[in-house]
Amino acid sequence: APAPAPAPAPAPSSYSDQEIAQAIASAGKTCAMTALEDPSINKGMAFTKEHRKMLCLQGLLPPTSFPLETEEQRALLQLNSCPTPLDKYIYLMGLQDRNETLFYRLVVDHITDIMPLIYTPTVGEACQKYGHIFQRPRGMYISIEDMGSVKSILSNWPSKKVDVVVITDGERILGLGDLGTYGMGIPVGKLNLYTACGGINPDRCLPITVDVGTNTQSLIDDPYYTGLKQPRVRGEKYMEFMEEVLIGLHEHFPGVLIQFEDFGNTTAFELLEKYRHRICTFNDDIQGTASVTLAGLLSATRMKGTKLKDELFLFNGAGEAGTGIADLIVEELVAEGMPKDEAKRRCWLVDSKGLVVQSRLHELQHHKIPYAHEYPEQIKDFAEAVRKLKPTGIIGVSAQSGAFSKEIIELMAELNERPIIFPLSNPTSKAECTAEEAIKYTKGKVLFASGSPFPAMEYEGKRFVPGQGNNAYIFPGVGLGAVLGGLKHVTDGMLRIAAQAVADTVTPEDIAVNCLYPPLTKIRAVSAKIALMVIEEAKRENLATKDVSCIEDVQKNMYANPGAAMDFPISNIIRKADAGYGVLRNPVLNHGLSFSIEERKRLNIHGLLPPAVRSFPDEAKRIQAQLDRIQRPLDKYIFLMELQNRNETLFYRLVVDHITDIMPLIYTPTVGEACQKYGHIFQRPRGMYISIEDMGSVKSILSNWPSKKVDVVVITDGERILGLGDLGTYGMGIPVGKLNLYTACGGINPDRCLPITVDVGTNTQSLIDDPYYTGLKQPRVRGEKYMEFMEEVLIGLHEHFPGVLIQFEDFGNTTAFELLEKYRHRICTFNDDIQGTASVTLAGLLSATRMKGTKLKDELFLFNGAGEAGTGIADLIVEELVAEGMPKDEAKRRCWLVDSKGLVVQSRLHELQHHKIPYAHEYPEQIKDFAEAVRKLKPTGIIGVSAQSGAFSKEIIELMAELNERPIIFPLSNPTSKAECTAEEAIKYTKGKVLFASGSPFPAMEYEGKRFVPGQGNNAYIFPGVGLGAVLGGLKHVTDGMLRIAAQAVADTVTPEDIAVNCLYPPLTKIRAVSAKIALMVIEEAKKEKLASRLEVQSEEQVKQEMYDPAY
Repeated sequence: APAPAPAPAPAPSSYSDQEIAQAIASAGKTCAMTALEDPSINKGMAFTKEHRKMLCLQGLLPPTSFPLETEEQRALLQLNSCPTPLDKYIYLMGLQDRNETLFYRLVVDHITDIMPLIYTPTVGEACQKYGHIFQRPRGMYISIEDMGSVKSILSNWPSKKVDVVVITDGERILGLGDLGTYGMGIPVGKLNLYTACGGINPDRCLPITVDVGTNTQSLIDDPYYTGLKQPRVRGEKYMEFMEEVLIGLHEHFPGVLIQFEDFGNTTAFELLEKYRHRICTFNDDIQGTASVTLAGLLSATRMKGTKLKDELFLFNGAGEAGTGIADLIVEELVAEGMPKDEAKRRCWLVDSKGLVVQSRLHELQHHKIPYAHEYPEQIKDFAEAVRKLKPTGIIGVSAQSGAFSKEIIELMAELNERPIIFPLSNPTSKAECTAEEAIKYTKGKVLFASGSPFPAMEYEGKRFVPGQGNNAYIFPGVGLGAVLGGLKHVTDGMLRIAAQAVADTVTPEDIAVNCLYPPLTKIRAVSAKIALMVIEEAKRENLATKDVSCIEDVQKNMYANPGAAMDFPISNIIRKADAGYGVLRNPVLNHGLSFSIEERKRLNIHGLLPPAVRSFPDEAKRIQAQLDRIQRPLDKYIFLMELQNRNETLFYRLVVDHITDIMPLIYTPTVGEACQKYGHIFQRPRGMYISIEDMGSVKSILSNWPSKKVDVVVITDGERILGLGDLGTYGMGIPVGKLNLYTACGGINPDRCLPITVDVGTNTQSLIDDPYYTGLKQPRVRGEKYMEFMEEVLIGLHEHFPGVLIQFEDFGNTTAFELLEKYRHRICTFNDDIQGTASVTLAGLLSATRMKGTKLKDELFLFNGAGEAGTGIADLIVEELVAEGMPKDEAKRRCWLVDSKGLVVQSRLHELQHHKIPYAHEYPEQIKDFAEAVRKLKPTGIIGVSAQSGAFSKEIIELMAELNERPIIFPLSNPTSKAECTAEEAIKYTKGKVLFASGSPFPAMEYEGKRFVPGQGNNAYIFPGVGLGAVLGGLKHVTDGMLRIAAQAVADTVTPEDIAVNCLYPPLTKIRAVSAKIALMVIEEAKKEKLASRLEVQSEEQVKQEMYDPAY
């Protein structure tokens, strides 16, 4: 007797705190990262506070927990922003790789819109470009070269229980032909539908591509092809290999259902016949297509008021799909009482040579012979066959677009009151006709179904919703029945029953809009019904080993509404933290397709990657090509952050090799837009978030960071992000981007970098109102409590990571100065906005004076803006002037500031913030306007740090050119939209006299026959080298003297070639060499100041040897 069905998976409450603690202890410190990196475990922002504490995730996610519904809304927003269906496909596959629960929730709730993206028609384009869009492997690849060791390879699959395998050899992918391993998109997409539509547990699904070569020359020539570049193996060796694979699966995963998918015609029939009675298997192209087509035909006859026995069907195409459909029609007719020979004559086939008839028996493939009927003449043309045979229905399985011509469709309407027209070929581009053509040319009489979706339309006041004869109506339910019923085999009788189940769910509402199938929104209910009917049929055929007797039993055993329960499979946490699968999920360890075969075997990942092995440079080229096809800078930013989350080495190789193009994407200006939309584009967390609510437990939270050695921390409270204001936790993009540059430009080991956002609230109302804001929705905490909290954070970092350099970033003006002054002599720290900006600006000014043939002491600078950046620059200019021999008071008078209230002067002392007072000079009048200040003070250089676009007007720029032979104009505000003027404006309005530098990049240009390459005063020229020096020299503190030395080092690297194109900085392509030079000079300065604890670094060569180089 059949055994009882398995009990539902235990609810989260089934796991005690002790069991969870033991599981985490078993997984070790990798548990937290495993929970975030493994898509079957990761819940993203939907992890509750309790879950975060349980899994050591506190601090590794933004403070706010979102319900799954909000996470779904955000994902849908991101999906809808993708410009093309292929981009949407790539996004969805990325989502599945991050958060399986969220992916399936999205698919289930939006099945009508998303099914065409994750399966046909979009999957067809994805398969054709699979190697070009490849990001992370899914499923298993088993190559003919693995023959003899298949069982060993199967043991590398991380799930020990698999319910459903979808397997292909890629020979006949949809209607696109032999795509080899590029066909993996089909098993992946198919199993996504098994889960979304049929409720099969995704952790028990296994997509497999067997690689026996390809006969498609374009793939052999494709540099990114992922499979064996050899002709297909056929014959006895092929069948021996498939025997090893299929029996290996059957034995390794007892009870597994194996679905054949997109094999070549001959192979498909041969494999099905050989194994259908040995293992639990079926072929969806033959049997699934047949079943869903039969369902449509049964609906059509009901709408016509006829019986199936009254119909005559003519097939355009005689491959596995065509003969499979015909076989099931015959099965149904026989079940209704018709003799089999008579039933067969209801189905006629046309292949590439014409009508399949008895006179052609000698040339026919085996599967066509049952439908080779007697006919007095040879018909070569499908239209002629329609005229002669007068079918009531035509079924297209030829993959020939337009095969159902206007003539043929009109002829069908002439012959029949309600002609049945089913163009079933996939993808849409291969459909024999469109829905619009069928409806229009039959004048609305048609009963229509297609393989790919077509949009609803109106015709003569009547609404038509074209039915899609999608196999997804069938195979998920059949699969579910096979799993729950423990089926030994899948029979044609079961597929016939499945077709009836689908037809029975078509309602009067569906009929009213001429639709032959139920809406996709009901597909899970349809699958449950099919599963129960399949199990009942299996019992009748004595092929069920488990008993399920009612629809409620089926439904409770379906993979529940994804995310309804936040269930943590504890065994997964332990298992997936281990080697093998975990290597591919770890961005530090993952080498992708560059793993050699020997490495794959040693790491137990053989079979988890496509067979091709690529060199690191080739992989970098492929990824660069993916980046280049993306149009919008923000989308490029998102792509690069996801690349970093998959393969850190490859990410940094790309950045280092293309620093000029990529720096503006991972940092300013693009990072500004990314921060403004951070909650909306959020996909995966990076770094740590420490909230004011964590006060008192910061040390415990810091212990959750997986790296025990951290060299550099970049920390922000998000109050003053670039020139964009208070962005709260949305500001995390800045520490992340900054540390990317520490690594790419300064060679700091990325595994020793830690971005941190401290969350003390936000005063930006739009963030409080933003449903996706990731931080505390409360006003900013200030004053004593704030400083106590920062003390706990900063001293906690200093003690937990001894010797760490802590860089302050984008704090509010007052806070920035207060924190810098309080901690600069207690820990190793500096503020890049104050000191880094100062240093890179000083470097530009030193270059400018050399180009002018003057000295710094000869210049007078007027600042538009008097915040941390402005006064920081002024301080370092003074430091340099004093070092050159000028008295300090005199040096200060070389710098004048204009703030929002006008010129900073002595008469305003009572209202000035502390940091402005050193630059409040005596002046006989109060100047309110920057232009007026330029006229009165006659500066040689103006420096913009106001974040006011256009503050350097045409009038001001022309005035500067009038006052100076070579005016210095530095609009330094970020991002580009906040720059005080553009490079073009400065060059044009000064008639090419300007010495220009900006905070964000501007393109090179020609002016009156002269080339200008605007220098970008990017802090990246400074902080990576300073950081490298601090790490290698074991610096106790970072002083202004070191930053002054860094500025000199940058200025010294400006060459005559740079000067020739009016550029004040070296090209970014030299930035790693510049950083090495700065690091050595900083260490030497630290030795002089007795602040270096490591003395062994003596040369630039030694520095370069210590720098991280992204390579495998």
